[in-house]
Amino acid sequence: MMTAMVIDPQQLQHMDAQQLCALAEGLMVKLMDKDQEIHFKQTKIDLLTHEIARYKRLQFAAKSEKLHADQRSLLDETLDADLAALEAELQALSPAPAGPAGSDDTADTPKAKPRRTALPAHLPRVEIAHEPQSTACGCGWQMKRIGEDVSEKLDYTPGTFTVERHVRGKWACVACQKLVQAPVPAQIIDKGIPTSNLLANVLVAKYGDHLPLYRLEEIYAREGVPLPRSTLAQRVGQCGAQLQPLVDALKAEMLTHTVLHADETPVEMLKPGTGKTHRAYLWAYSPGAFETMKAVVYDFAESRSGEHARAFLGDWRGSLICDDYGGYKASFAKGITEVGCMAHARRKFFELNANGTSQIAGQALQTIALLYDIERETQELSAEDRQAIRQDKSRRIADALHGWMLAQRSQVANGGATAKALDYSLKRWQALKRFIDDGRLPIDNNWIENQMRPIAIGRKNWLFAGSLLAGQRAAAIMSLIQSAKLNGHDPHAYLRDVLRRLSTHKASQIGDLLPHRWAPGQLRQNISA
Repeated sequence: MMTAMVIDPQQLQHMDAQQLCALAEGLMVKLMDKDQEIHFKQTKIDLLTHEIARYKRLQFAAKSEKLHADQRSLLDETLDADLAALEAELQALSPAPAGPAGSDDTADTPKAKPRRTALPAHLPRVEIAHEPQSTACGCGWQMKRIGEDVSEKLDYTPGTFTVERHVRGKWACVACQKLVQAPVPAQIIDKGIPTSNLLANVLVAKYGDHLPLYRLEEIYAREGVPLPRSTLAQRVGQCGAQLQPLVDALKAEMLTHTVLHADETPVEMLKPGTGKTHRAYLWAYSPGAFETMKAVVYDFAESRSGEHARAFLGDWRGSLICDDYGGYKASFAKGITEVGCMAHARRKFFELNANGTSQIAGQALQTIALLYDIERETQELSAEDRQAIRQDKSRRIADALHGWMLAQRSQVANGGATAKALDYSLKRWQALKRFIDDGRLPIDNNWIENQMRPIAIGRKNWLFAGSLLAGQRAAAIMSLIQSAKLNGHDPHAYLRDVLRRLSTHKASQIGDLLPHRWAPGQLRQNISA
């Protein structure tokens, strides 16, 4: 953000014509930059306003769509979450005027909203006091407590709901009538009642345990707290918007590594307004299996087109471990190094062997197994030592395997299953053997395929992604949850702490909250006032 230029009129009197011209030019440049910033923000605001209006039309139109009950429920919560996310983005670009110091969620707002239902009286209360650091008035008199403001937040520790009563005492000076009160504690959702503990539970349940919100609504109701799925969906959308900068930082840091894995899997996506689904894709990227950074970043796209991979990778150039999908070919032509997956090559022969249709398959499997035996031996070694052993042992085995496959291929008729299995390896041989000459490269792409397993499990509960925005939000939050797991963290504890700290954390220090740097005891560090 630009800072205002302060000009002392006295200085202008002592400037010559050249200095005045230089000053004028500088002011013109600053004005042009400011105009561009205003234009960019206004364009973004117009786009978000248009998108919000479109989603509201879809929300009303959805009632006429012929969907079964589970589809209708999932579509409703998707639209609620999408609207909340878009409105959170819009609010960030055009924040409302700040109210008086110490104001809380009881303050009047320009837009009338439904009155919030009181939290259930049967829930246990935990009182948290907020008092000024000093009650001594500047005039020398001691202040007296004249009252308090109380706000309640709904907290959730798995299996138990409680209510946090935040009590903010009011202190006044009897001499000068000065009023002092502790500020409202910062919240990830401004003026909202859920604590970061409850929000983390909702996010992990939906994106870690793959529970649709209507099921979560039923679970909470059985515990005595009615939380409508529309409210839960709005909280999910708002949290998704707040967590996106963290996911962007995770992606940016991942792209500094020179070895990456990539994979993709299909997910059905609903086209709001049509009542029909089509095949979308969730892409996954992670640093190489031997890299020190343990993370995965998911990217949701409407198709399997290679343009999505190119857009995600941008200017990145390095070694990409992937399968034989043609969508990556254009990236390889632009300087990215292709690294093949030996597990895919082995799988072709394994299927032949399982069907009992080829004697060649068993021999190929035995030779490939020797390469994997060496990989197990070198798993914990440095890249240099791993490379040395591979060149000493793996190269001889790989060269023998390649020569054997060429000989077998010359004796096998075209078009058969055996020919296809051999051709898969022979056509990609340079990529398949690349790991031998670089100890940083793994032998296969199994590392990222393992990160796809939660997605395969979740698809059974999702039915489909409700919209492109919903798919992108799911990809972002699942990136944080799965990355937390890869670093040995409880995803609920991680998200609870991040949501508690994010609203006051410096944007320049966002990297401190990434899963591979976060530590469980790090609850209140690096928080700016």
